[in-house]
Amino acid sequence: MQGHDSKNALDFPAESEKAMSDVAINYEAVLADLESRKAQLESAIAAIRLILAQGVGAAGPGGGGGGGTIAPDAFLQMSIPDATKKFLNMTRQKQSTQSIIDALEKGGLPRSKYNTVYSILARRQSQVGDIINMQGDWALDDWYPNYKKKSKAQQDAEEKSDEALKEIERLAEEEPKKVAKGA
Repeated sequence: MQGHDSKNALDFPAESEKAMSDVAINYEAVLADLESRKAQLESAIAAIRLILAQGVGAAGPGGGGGGGTIAPDAFLQMSIPDATKKFLNMTRQKQSTQSIIDALEKGGLPRSKYNTVYSILARRQSQVGDIINMQGDWALDDWYPNYKKKSKAQQDAEEKSDEALKEIERLAEEEPKKVAKGA
């Protein structure tokens, strides 16, 4: 109804109002049609997620990735942890260290040794905590909110907080003793 103003769009002739009120709407048929369309959309979404999980078409913006694989420049000028995060976001599922190594190489980073990549990701897990190792596979911590291994910074902050609370409690215990001595 483009080009019509909203007031005119609601002004129906008397005949059309009468005709519309005479038509019975089969809500069961409408609901069945909508549910069918919903099922088709959910099936299509699941298929696309499966394709993405296999790395097909996962090059993302600016990647180019013509053959449905990781673009040769997908990870250029990125660190191993940043490229790993990008790869995990592309696949949206946990990946082994070896599959990460292979993907980073396909994306333009030089081949790295298994131990090097594993050590870098383990350090990232302990210091930053945004990449986590779950029984040998790497994932993003956002995917598993109940699986929170604390980073070193988080552990240090908690320790300092605990120490401060203990100091406050100790001072609170000493204060009544000082007041009693002074009185």
